[in-house]
Amino acid sequence: MRELLFAGTAVTRPGAVGALYRHAPGGDWEVVTDLPAENGVQAITPHPLRDNVVYAATRKGVYRSTDAGTSWHRLEVTEEQVQFWSIVVSPHDPDVLFAGTAPVGFHRSDDGGETWKKCGATHPERYEISFGGSRVMRIAFHPTDPAILYAASEINGFFVSEDGGESWRPEIEGLSKLAALPALKNTELTDDDTEGMFDGHSVCTTPAEPDAVFYICRLGIFKTTDRGKSFQDLEVGKQAPFNYTRDCRVVAGNPRSLFACFSISSRSDAGALFRSPDLGVTWHRAGPPENAKSTVMGFGTHVSDPGGLVAVTRHGQVFSTVDGAETWTELQLPADAGDAFCGAIL
Repeated sequence: MRELLFAGTAVTRPGAVGALYRHAPGGDWEVVTDLPAENGVQAITPHPLRDNVVYAATRKGVYRSTDAGTSWHRLEVTEEQVQFWSIVVSPHDPDVLFAGTAPVGFHRSDDGGETWKKCGATHPERYEISFGGSRVMRIAFHPTDPAILYAASEINGFFVSEDGGESWRPEIEGLSKLAALPALKNTELTDDDTEGMFDGHSVCTTPAEPDAVFYICRLGIFKTTDRGKSFQDLEVGKQAPFNYTRDCRVVAGNPRSLFACFSISSRSDAGALFRSPDLGVTWHRAGPPENAKSTVMGFGTHVSDPGGLVAVTRHGQVFSTVDGAETWTELQLPADAGDAFCGAIL
């Protein structure tokens, strides 16, 4: 592990910088200048097999580095005026990529990002919200069947593809059942109290249970084994003093071990990472040792080393560990950095 850290921010207040930041051991944070100014970096994805290749999904396009983040160039995904909020590499084929957009859309590359095609997607907007249309926050592959993929959309719920990503549909049955439960009625952006269950932030799969999908939304973590027809509430709030959840990821080399980042709300003064050794049955605090001073908005795990992890908060705290959360290092992004949304470690 080279302990190279990356953090992505977005312009969230006057004078803030939306940018991609890179930090090498012993150095300071450096702004990547190859990306447009006043950007919003929403996802940073190291390639799982190509050591120096990293992708970034931004509100102004998709970018790729082939030298461990030193330099970047734009990939020509589409001429449409869309924002990119997610990018993922297939575990079945290292040349296959998917990128998710706002408004909801999916693009596929079969050659590592050189060329792209738009996939079909049914995406009726469920809610009228102030920040515009919904967006694809995360895409995940079925661990053993390359024909099946899943996605989480903010604020349009759970999506499924059963033809290798060629077409996508929203799966609303399971989320609607949960949203009818009194304990899971929630609204922040609209007058519709089903809103909270459809505020999707992430999806996660694991080879330890290939047909299981973990769906992450503002109300916690929910598990489906029937592609969204029904969901089980993992009730994380019973084991953590938080339940607002932004992300959940499997640890490299340990497919039964999950990390998740919990906070109080989308804008709060506390948050932490928790770890489950048993696919979400039990959770314990993994760090950092002190509460984050604002909502933990995202984190990244190293693609091959189970010891590597980096987490970012709205107010620019960056926490990293290289020993599996035994010890942590805190770094602060520059004062003018916008809210941090994503992080990665090489």
